[in-house]
Amino acid sequence: MMSDDARQLQQLLKIGMTRAGRPPAALAAPLDALLPFDAATVPEAALWLSLGALDLWERSGFLAPDQPAPAPTPGAAPDLLRPCPPRAQTILAQLLRGLHPAGLEAEWLRLLRRHDGRVPAHFLPKLLDAATHQPTLRPLLPPVLGERGHWLARQQGEWSWVAASVESDASLWDTGTPAQRVAALRDWRVRDPGAALSALVLAWSGEPPEQRAALLAVLATNLGPDDEAFLETVLDDRRKEVRTAAQRVLARLPGSRLAQRMLDRLLPLLRLERPLLRAARVNLTLPAAIDAAMRRDGIGASPHHGLGEKAGWVVDMLAAVDPDVWTRHFDRAPLACLALAERSEFAAVFVRGWALAVQRHVQDEPSPGQQAWLRDLTAWWIAADPTLREAVPDSLFDLVAAHFAHDTDGASSALFNALPGQWIADGARVRLLARLAAGSPDTWPATLSRHALRRLQPVVPAIGDTGHPWLVRQLLSSLALVLDPATAAAFEPARLPDAQWQSAIDEFLDLVRLRHEMTLSFQEPA
Repeated sequence: MMSDDARQLQQLLKIGMTRAGRPPAALAAPLDALLPFDAATVPEAALWLSLGALDLWERSGFLAPDQPAPAPTPGAAPDLLRPCPPRAQTILAQLLRGLHPAGLEAEWLRLLRRHDGRVPAHFLPKLLDAATHQPTLRPLLPPVLGERGHWLARQQGEWSWVAASVESDASLWDTGTPAQRVAALRDWRVRDPGAALSALVLAWSGEPPEQRAALLAVLATNLGPDDEAFLETVLDDRRKEVRTAAQRVLARLPGSRLAQRMLDRLLPLLRLERPLLRAARVNLTLPAAIDAAMRRDGIGASPHHGLGEKAGWVVDMLAAVDPDVWTRHFDRAPLACLALAERSEFAAVFVRGWALAVQRHVQDEPSPGQQAWLRDLTAWWIAADPTLREAVPDSLFDLVAAHFAHDTDGASSALFNALPGQWIADGARVRLLARLAAGSPDTWPATLSRHALRRLQPVVPAIGDTGHPWLVRQLLSSLALVLDPATAAAFEPARLPDAQWQSAIDEFLDLVRLRHEMTLSFQEPA
């Protein structure tokens, strides 16, 4: 990790001495003695000399005085992973020094793993420190640490998470912190769902109320019919947050009794109308009252902004039913179901209920029907009336982004094709595309990247006149980190007369070319 002194000096370097209006702060002893006595009279010289001195100091290492050296421990076993190529090492050094936008370290680690390589020894401390402070890097680092890296991680207490991420410690379930016990139960569910359920049932009565909801949510991992009986009993728990967790997990269980109860309540309220001279629509009769059984299943637990109480009850029912049920019930694709709802007096009720259902039912590997609902909801939102867009929870698009790169059916690419000509003038659409890019955990495939660039190219000349420049910059920054590097590196937009916006385009191109160079660097021999 970069020291505070180095970070402050890097900020001065980026801002410029003239704009900063102040000289760099003096280095701490004993580094201050290394600078020439007259360096302070020329601030720019002091800045560059200070950066150089700090860089050498951090690279050479330092053992604080008056501290005994740690006792020697057995060394690391021979390493079987491949060495890292030199060009890739050079790029990693630049990333760790903060010379490029944050986030590229994760992509570098993924490329190294694909290369079947290991982190060079002299980078191990900095990367272990970086992952200690950035949890998103933690799952990426252990597979590429190599034997030396794993040995080194055992020598420092704050790096102990490496061993915990590689070897699941069964004792954590009995003795760990609340967060560790949740993680241990989740790992257990992956390996042996039945044994994990038995352990939770056995410990349930002794669990603190505030811990129960967190543990219960873990049952969504490898959820199966054997979990239903216990979850049904938890619907009678005294704590609302525990009951809510049970309701949401049960709603994700295909064919659960809770989902069937919700469907049985909904079907008598719905009627598909086919007027002779108008398009078909779905009509809704609001429920007259709520009873104890409905409350037990979670109906009416929380209000829905902008909707009446009874309309909110219907939203709760819809949210508990797998949305794929409605494609079969109405014999229509998700987009056509949304069109039925859009023509209804209760359009916002259907849209919100179905959007919440998608959020609750789509898991790590969604079914083809659930994938269709994800993509069609997004496509519908792009073309929908702005007032009706508000019915879709904003958090849905985090889920869309997580699956957006999996474009096997071409639906993500089709989303870009559906954008209107001057889509960049609509701030809501720009914000959505930026969110899809920023939230994607994987690089977009080449085909999807080509569709995105094809829709970006014709609107580049207009980006300076959109009225929401910060959104456009956010979109460019997010796309630069997620587009296929080889595809994006060949992108050649028109030059802009506005120097400020041309600078933004140049930054976009510089970043995608750096990622392309990073990809190529792993193709050379080590």
